[in-house]
Amino acid sequence: LFGRRHHYASTSSAWQNSNDVHQSQWKNRGQQPRKQTIDKISSSKKKRKEATPKQRQHQQHVTYTKPKSQQFQAPFSAFISCLPGLEPLLLKEVEYLHSHWSSNNDHTASKLSKGQPYILRGGVKLTVPSLHHLYILHLYVGTASHIYLRLNDDNVDGLPPLFRARGFPELQRKVKDLIISQRWDEWLTGHNGGKEKSLVNVQVHVTTSKSKLMHTKAIEERVKQTIGELIPNIASDGNESDEATTKTVRLMTRIDRDVVQLSLDTSLTPLHRRGYRLKPHRAPLREDLAYALLMSGGLMPCWDLRSQFSINSDESFVADLPLPSSRGTNRVLFDPFCGSGTIAIEGASLQLGLPPGRFHPPPMEGTSFCNPALWEEMKSKAMMSVSRAKQDDDPVCVAAGDIDPKALDAAKANAKRAGVDDCIDFIKGSFVSHPLLKQQSKDGKKTNVLDDATQQSLLVVANPPYGKRVSPDETKSTIYRKLANALLSSSSSRSIDCAIIGKDLRIMREAGMPLDVAFSTKHGGLNVAAMAGSLPKSNDIS
Repeated sequence: LFGRRHHYASTSSAWQNSNDVHQSQWKNRGQQPRKQTIDKISSSKKKRKEATPKQRQHQQHVTYTKPKSQQFQAPFSAFISCLPGLEPLLLKEVEYLHSHWSSNNDHTASKLSKGQPYILRGGVKLTVPSLHHLYILHLYVGTASHIYLRLNDDNVDGLPPLFRARGFPELQRKVKDLIISQRWDEWLTGHNGGKEKSLVNVQVHVTTSKSKLMHTKAIEERVKQTIGELIPNIASDGNESDEATTKTVRLMTRIDRDVVQLSLDTSLTPLHRRGYRLKPHRAPLREDLAYALLMSGGLMPCWDLRSQFSINSDESFVADLPLPSSRGTNRVLFDPFCGSGTIAIEGASLQLGLPPGRFHPPPMEGTSFCNPALWEEMKSKAMMSVSRAKQDDDPVCVAAGDIDPKALDAAKANAKRAGVDDCIDFIKGSFVSHPLLKQQSKDGKKTNVLDDATQQSLLVVANPPYGKRVSPDETKSTIYRKLANALLSSSSSRSIDCAIIGKDLRIMREAGMPLDVAFSTKHGGLNVAAMAGSLPKSNDIS
């Protein structure tokens, strides 16, 4: 009993003491704040000061107002996407076309005053003044993957601003306001270039980052449901429709820090899929990557756009357009590892002036903006200018080689499908014994048609085997050293430019070629880099 009484007494006194301490802290809470609270307040202010302007813009509360009723029409706010790392090359292409748009045309220049092309992460953003100019982008841009038209954007005339959505009801309500304000039912017709309406299948691709809404599948379902409630000719999962006749339209929904942006994909088929490579060999190179590699080597696009702008422009404007420079053959293109022939085909097409999008269907199918007649007329005019260039300029000379006969068969079939088979000379064998790199015989006899080009400047663009889809023996550094020795030994009598792509920069540098890094990107799930430059003559090598 004595022990229990002592325990209760000590517990009661301890509780009383702790209660007194808490009461004293509560009374003096405003007079003497604790050091821990001061540290928290100072750290929060410091974080607020260190926030970037973009983060501050996302942190502040923005009141939502319903967008005004305005029809979705030209000029368009466009974003041209590409592989990461190819943005500078894509900007060069767009600036070249953009310079033709705004030269000596006051009406177009006024539309482009606020929409000059500039680089954003993953592509180039610009203002497209008309549907005709959008078709020119589809036809002539070679390093692009997709072209998106913004349906809402900040600081763009004629477009509703971006909006926030932190829940599914808020997302559906604001998407509904956007559809009504832009009158999607007038241009989402499902019929190419007409006001007649038919069933159209809508695909919604969703990307989210640092947002409350993270479930991409649920966001896709809500956006589709909202579109189906307002537009009656949308094909749902329950409707029975013929897939051959039903047009498909793809919408991009991007949510970044709770800010929603919707875009219209102008083509279902990615632009880097040209349409001629129906028989690929193992580990083929993407067409846009081959195009970028050629540009890094110095083979820049130069199109004859006079015929294109003569469709909707006066004769004085067309006469003032700059003439394309000669695509002549003072330079020979050589691909020692042709594989499916992508580099050789892209190089021959680029020198001939064949547009990269000549095999694509008309853009914006399933909408009222699609004009198949205009698209076919533009492609026919482009091919007519190419036929005239073949008659005026010197013949184009492109050489390609490979040790695999199956690869050569695939490359020849692809080149014939692309219409450049008469410009490419395919030779089976190693690049060491190729006529372009082999010294001419002492008696002066010519054994190959390429012997005429042995004294001309040479552009070597190569994609040596690398990665997991080829055998490990082929990825040794000896293949780079052999190529470097062959090129440096033949550079005594002519200038040689080289552009090469690979996985390991260390191995490419150890090969002995003085090249600089042109760009780095991803291909086939691997990080790859391209190196380009001019090789010194063998007499100058110490």
